[in-house]
Amino acid sequence: MKVGLWQPAEYAAEGLPTGWPAPGARWEPERGAESVRRAFELYDLAVENGFDMLSVAEHHGGYGSLVPSPTLMAAVLAQRYPDVTIGILGPILPLASPLRVAEEVAMVDVLSGGRTVVGFFRGVPTEYLLYGTPPAETGDMFREAFALVLRCWTEPEVFGWEGRHYRFRTVSTWPRPLQQPHPPIVSGVTNPEAAAWAGANGHRLGIFGAVVPPDRAAQCVDAYRAAGGGTGDDDILYRVRVYVADTDEEAEADAAEYELGNMRLLAAPEPERAAAAGKVLAALFGGGGAGHGGPPPRPEFCGAPETVIRQLRESRDAVGWGSLDVVATFPRLPYDKARRSLERFATEVLPALRGG
Repeated sequence: MKVGLWQPAEYAAEGLPTGWPAPGARWEPERGAESVRRAFELYDLAVENGFDMLSVAEHHGGYGSLVPSPTLMAAVLAQRYPDVTIGILGPILPLASPLRVAEEVAMVDVLSGGRTVVGFFRGVPTEYLLYGTPPAETGDMFREAFALVLRCWTEPEVFGWEGRHYRFRTVSTWPRPLQQPHPPIVSGVTNPEAAAWAGANGHRLGIFGAVVPPDRAAQCVDAYRAAGGGTGDDDILYRVRVYVADTDEEAEADAAEYELGNMRLLAAPEPERAAAAGKVLAALFGGGGAGHGGPPPRPEFCGAPETVIRQLRESRDAVGWGSLDVVATFPRLPYDKARRSLERFATEVLPALRGG
């Protein structure tokens, strides 16, 4: 079994006001630098304890992540950690030029010596607000951009592109990926139809456990396999939020106090602009949009080490995933608790999972 760590580099401050996007007046340079330092400390811990992959993702406009450029972060990781896979999971295609994305991912692949895997995101509506991207068009934009990126990596000749959303008279991508024809692609899915498409096209499968319920995740895996998806550990990646405490009682208490299962993005300062985005987020995250009451849910895997081992084994049997991409930090969780949780996972949970 293989395991990776996604560290979003949350802004290191407590008692921040809710609301999205976060105003620039809340930025303190020293805190920002400390946030990034902490992120690399956790990456260090993961590598020292035998993690196979370090992953990055793109997010904008809030305290929850200081990684607006996943390829920039991935390039740093590739140089700092020479022996692990770098997961660019990933660029939000509707927010960027597909040509630029193709060039930058290829550059990271060259810098890393061919150690990258890549997955592309459509993104979420709140981030479209920052870039002025029409939410209703992002599905078509994503599909066209994805096809164009692949063409950039695989077309040996200079070519032109005349699509609905992107038009380029002259396309020639340099550098090109070190891995040929391109780095392995992870397709993030939320339904069996998308999973079947990923399997039929030779992609790896990516599932975010916080968004896709276990029964739906199992259906996605079945559809992926039925469509010819691979069978190796790398082929089905399950991104999950994990919190490991000394006891189950401590884990549950921390989950409640720090809202560790909270996937909500609370109301933006401009509620009229965020109303449509909030509805989409509520549907995407299972009713977690702004304004929803009730206690926040817990992380997918939460408890003492022996409890989390049991939970993950049961999940592996039920869903069929082969590797994990662990999320070990949470916006309101104190850093010392997050670090201790990751240490417990690395030294007590992971060896047991790899042992059977």
